[in-house]
Amino acid sequence: MSMSKLAAPGDGGGWADLPRDLLESVLASLPVPDRLRCPAVCTAWHSAAASTSPTAAAAPPSPWLMLPSNPTARGRRAAAAKFLSLAEGRAYSIPQPPPAASDRLVVGSSPDGWLVTADAHSELHLLNPVTGAQVALPPAATLPFVDAARGADGRVVSYNLRCRFAAGDGCGGGDDEEDVLVLPPETLAPDRLRFEVYEKAILVSPPRRQKTTTLPSPAAGETTWEGYAVLLICHPLSRLVVARAGDAAWALLDAPARRCWVDAVVHADAGPGAADVGRRRQVVYAMDAAGCVEAWDMGAATAPAPARSRKVAPPCRCSSRACAMSAACRKYLVELAPGRLLQVHRLREAAHARYGCWEPRPERVEYTTTGVELFEWGAAGAGGVGRWVEVDGKGASSVLGGRTLFLGKSASLCVPADGGSGGGEVRGNCVYFTDDGPWSHERCHEVAPDVGVLDLAGGSYRPPRGAARDLLWKWPPPVWVFPSCAT
Repeated sequence: MSMSKLAAPGDGGGWADLPRDLLESVLASLPVPDRLRCPAVCTAWHSAAASTSPTAAAAPPSPWLMLPSNPTARGRRAAAAKFLSLAEGRAYSIPQPPPAASDRLVVGSSPDGWLVTADAHSELHLLNPVTGAQVALPPAATLPFVDAARGADGRVVSYNLRCRFAAGDGCGGGDDEEDVLVLPPETLAPDRLRFEVYEKAILVSPPRRQKTTTLPSPAAGETTWEGYAVLLICHPLSRLVVARAGDAAWALLDAPARRCWVDAVVHADAGPGAADVGRRRQVVYAMDAAGCVEAWDMGAATAPAPARSRKVAPPCRCSSRACAMSAACRKYLVELAPGRLLQVHRLREAAHARYGCWEPRPERVEYTTTGVELFEWGAAGAGGVGRWVEVDGKGASSVLGGRTLFLGKSASLCVPADGGSGGGEVRGNCVYFTDDGPWSHERCHEVAPDVGVLDLAGGSYRPPRGAARDLLWKWPPPVWVFPSCAT
């Protein structure tokens, strides 16, 4: 059917004349790329697409891989971001709001479709790369351990890290020298703070457009957002900070100063009211380098500092010697089901380790993934003690149940294998990895990213289909995106 016939006046059987509820139902079940095209069909479809709730979709969207930018791109191409749909095996270029996609470092990715990005001045934003919706987070200068040095024009010229902490006092120091942690002072250029301090961001709850009230409306063209909360893991200071909607500054969590946090996930609350975002508990599990897990109820307090943490799981003792080497092993925490935790230890080796002295070696490659170790948390029974149980190769399939793990610097998620487009590249009982640092300005611009799909059954590791050419570029580092048209 031609486009002219589709919207032709007087053609009572045309697609444009579908009942509104039926049209919205159809649009909600379409893959994200098709839903983006629908508003261009006719005014009726444009109106229906604007009001369609993505939560009505029949299945969650298939993940995308946000690809590095072509360094030779200019103008509109430099401002756009390129995404590889794993289910379709094809790439999409989507324009992004300022700052340009080529200036952003993604430090967090949410299953709700939002990214946490840091621009060239290390300022953080929430960004929906599909719709272009954007929310500014509190300034980097408001981090509790950061001081900003400003020039005569008021712009930040450098950041200074305050490196003296009391174990129970946050950042102010203490009287007991044994309880004080001191790190060498460090001054960072504005664009370097994001590499040295932002380890990983977790979107605890996604933004929602503020409902219309009788209060004065914001300035023309300005959108007000509510309900969001972001947790940020900061290195090398090993601190957890949080920012909520309406906060003007970042606030410290009540975390010990000497813990080295490496990952965190949002607890999928299955209790009463879980379907109601406004009433949903905001519980976060945080894991340290030893595999010890603690939980915070982020929604239990309205004060800048949330409630104290509770211990969930003790340290996890690895079986591999590689886990004793931080550069060779990266650890992730995943919640398979409400309260069901899984640790994934990503084992790597130097990329040149397999080459003899006479063989040609790939340039600018540091590490390559060689395998994983899985540890499932076994909760304690009556009077018992819980422990981490290693999952062997045969048990991995039963633990994942045909689902897929997406892991990397910005994400630690378990998703259905068939996604929203009938499968394709997204295969069950596999682990999809993106590169996981340690990040630095030089490394992100010069070192080829370690991105691939690990088959837990066969042990093979290969690049995602359709991504090999784009992975020749290096900046910005590729990350997983879970596309959503929600705003």
